[in-house]
Amino acid sequence: MNVIQCSTGIEYLDQLLDGLKIGDNVVWEADAGAYIDLFVERFAQHSLSEGHNLVYVSFNKSPATIVKKLSKLPNQHNITLLDAFTAGKGDNDLTFSRFYEVKNHSHAINAIKVDNPADVSHFTKILNDIEEKSGEGVMYVFDSITGMQDLWGDEVKTYKFFTYACPRLYDLNTVAYWILENGAHSYNFKANLEHVTQVSIEVSHISSQLFLKITKAEDRYSSDMLKPQRFEVWGEEILFQEAGEKDIMDLGGKVKGLRLKRRMTQSELAQKISATASYISQLERNLISPSIDSLILLSNELKVEPGYFFSIDKTDFDNGISRKSQQHPVTLANVEWDAVKCYLLSKTGINRRMQSMFITIEPESSFNGHFISHKGDEFVYILKGELELDIEDKNYLLRDGDSIYLDSVLPSAWRNNGEVPVQAIWVLSPPGI
Repeated sequence: MNVIQCSTGIEYLDQLLDGLKIGDNVVWEADAGAYIDLFVERFAQHSLSEGHNLVYVSFNKSPATIVKKLSKLPNQHNITLLDAFTAGKGDNDLTFSRFYEVKNHSHAINAIKVDNPADVSHFTKILNDIEEKSGEGVMYVFDSITGMQDLWGDEVKTYKFFTYACPRLYDLNTVAYWILENGAHSYNFKANLEHVTQVSIEVSHISSQLFLKITKAEDRYSSDMLKPQRFEVWGEEILFQEAGEKDIMDLGGKVKGLRLKRRMTQSELAQKISATASYISQLERNLISPSIDSLILLSNELKVEPGYFFSIDKTDFDNGISRKSQQHPVTLANVEWDAVKCYLLSKTGINRRMQSMFITIEPESSFNGHFISHKGDEFVYILKGELELDIEDKNYLLRDGDSIYLDSVLPSAWRNNGEVPVQAIWVLSPPGI
C-alpha cells in the first residue's frame, strides 16, 4: 500500500482520516442539501494548487454548469472535463451542445464530449485514453454514480464498471472521488462498493443538522474516526465541531485571548509549538481539540497552568451569558490594533447564528474597504462618537443612538473625524470572526 499522503482540502477531515493516501478511491454518499459540492470543490482546489491535474467526469450536469463551477479554481489549464451528460441525460439538446460551438471560451478547461456515454465500453475506452495520456498522480472526480446507473439502466453494469475502474485508478497512483445519492441505490450495491473502495464517507442532513460519518478508511486506525461529526456551512466555509464539553469550556477562546494579550500572531504561536497557523486557527474557533502534549506546550508558551483551559461556568453558558472577564480581544486582518479595537461579546459555537462585538475606532482613523472579512448581514449601533461612511458614492454620518443595517452593499470607506473614539456594537450574521 502506497502511504504517500495528500489532502481533502479540509484540515479537520484530514486529521480524522490521517490524510488521503495516493491510490484511494473515496465514495461519498450524500443527502440532498448536505453540501457535497463544497467537499468536492475543496478537494479539487487543493489538488490544483499543489500542481496536480484534475479529471472531472460529469454524468449529471451540463458542461456550462460544470465549467462555471470549476472556473473559480486555480490552474484551470490542468483540468479536463469528461462530459458524459450532453449526449447522455442531456439527449444532445441544442441548449447543452451549443457549449462546444463557442470558439473563444473565457476558461482554459479542456472539455471532451463523450458521443455515446450510454455504451459502457465506449465510455470506458475514452476514460482509459485520458488516463493513459494523463499518467500517474492525477486526481479524479466522478460527479454521480447515480447518474451512471440512470444512464446504463441497472446496478450490475455500474458495479462492474466500478470494480474495473477502482483498481485501475489505484494502480495509476491517483485519488478519486465518487459521488452517489443517498436513497437511490440498494443496500447490496452500496455494500459491494464499500468492499471495493478504500474510503467511504456519508454526508447526511438530519433535522436541520449536518453530519459527516466515515464508514470505512482502509489502513487507518483512530478511535474518533468512525464517530459522526457535526458540521455547519457558513458561506463557502465548512466548519466542524465535535459534540461535547468543548463549547462549554471555550478552550479556543481562551487560547486566542491569551495569544492576543501577548501580541503574538497565529503563525508565531504555531511556530513555538511546532504546529501550523491553520491548526491554531481551527483550535481558536473550537473546531478541533488539542492533544495533551499540545496543551502543555500551549500553556508553557502562554504562561498559564494547563488547568486554566478547563475552567468552566456552566450556569453562565446555559443561560447564554458572557461575562466581561470572558470577553477577549480580536485582531482584525485589515486594520491596525491601535486604530480599531474589537472585543467579542458573545460566545462562539456551532449553534450560534449571530456574533456580537464591541468596537472602538480611534479619532483621526480612516480606511478604505471593510475591516471585517464577512459574507452576510451586519447591524451597527453607535454608542458614542461620530462615524462617517461612504456607500455607493454617498456620504453618511452616524451619531450617538444611530444604527445601520448592512447586507450586500458595504461601505467603501470609514472615517472617525471626531475628537473622541467611536464606540459601537457590531452584530454579524452568520458569525464571521
